[in-house]
Amino acid sequence: MAAPDGSSSLSQLTALRFVAAFAVLLSHLDFLGDGSEQGSGWLYETLLRQGYCGVSFFYILSGFILSYAYGDRLKQGSVTLRSYMMSRICRIAPLHWLMALLFIGWLALAGEVPGPGTILLNLGLMQAWAPDPTVHYALNGPSWSLSDELAFYAAFPWLCRMPTRSLGLCLAGGLLLVAVAAIIMARQGGYSATEEWVFYVFPPVRLIDFIVGMLLYRAWRSGHGNALAGTGAEVAVAIAVPLAMIGFSLMPLPMPLRWQLAYLPIMAMAVLIFAYGQGGVSRALRHPWMILLGQASFALYLTHRPIITLAYRLWGGNPAHYLSMSLSLPPFCVGVSLVIFLFVERPMMGRLRYAALSHDRKRGGIKAWRPS
Repeated sequence: MAAPDGSSSLSQLTALRFVAAFAVLLSHLDFLGDGSEQGSGWLYETLLRQGYCGVSFFYILSGFILSYAYGDRLKQGSVTLRSYMMSRICRIAPLHWLMALLFIGWLALAGEVPGPGTILLNLGLMQAWAPDPTVHYALNGPSWSLSDELAFYAAFPWLCRMPTRSLGLCLAGGLLLVAVAAIIMARQGGYSATEEWVFYVFPPVRLIDFIVGMLLYRAWRSGHGNALAGTGAEVAVAIAVPLAMIGFSLMPLPMPLRWQLAYLPIMAMAVLIFAYGQGGVSRALRHPWMILLGQASFALYLTHRPIITLAYRLWGGNPAHYLSMSLSLPPFCVGVSLVIFLFVERPMMGRLRYAALSHDRKRGGIKAWRPS
């Protein structure tokens, strides 16, 4: 499928996955916020910590890309439901399982292994449905978002068949419910683990982001918003995201709104503008190295937290090490992600997808399918 600008690639969006994953990585340098250094503490709390907004970008982009890659094929029957789900599971599960097992081994050495129920929920990518943070953040914390993704994948074959008007009404209803609930809970003040679960983790609530991505794809395919495409719009949205992160923090905007709704419009604009890929920023993002970093972003997302946690346990007791850790850990995590992507994730994913394809061909249950 060609893009409306005549190109055959959305590789600039692939590169932006790295930017979002890197923002999430920076949000986990939480040792900077311990108050020992006023300057670094302010920087972390005001900007770096807000990097969790990258999750909204991932979910919106997921709805867009799944619509691009599978929407028409699922509706036309040129790909079976089984092949689609196998492809999606092969995309997220193997590396998650590998990291989870490594984490279990590490926790076993430390005598901190969680209960069998928690482990099974995590390995089955069902942990986000549990309101207890010791469950949905157990093992490799960022993997909770894969539990949401699995729910989105399961819902997509039905959502993609909905008319745009009906899908839009579902979105409007969901936004209204979440906005009302967020405003009510925000008035109570203070931090609540239950609120964080409801607005940041709970799959039905985060489905809003995914549906936004699906609607953006339909708008992009129809050429809506093309007037916004170009270098000026790309630079504007690239500046607007960190400004919003700082602004929401300084207001301060209540967390129930920040966890879900506040970043939704700006991330939606970023996906739509960069999907057209007509500006100078997009041309820079299509550099082979940026595309490679984007392809390795999933590995970066799943491996950075264990690395940061291990480094902190080894050297984090002394605040004098915080500056060197904050400067060395991000590039080290990126390097590890590239190695894992090139030598573990990509070969493993290719073999699994080939096995799934061969199985479907033998059963005659696939007409024309190619992994994406």
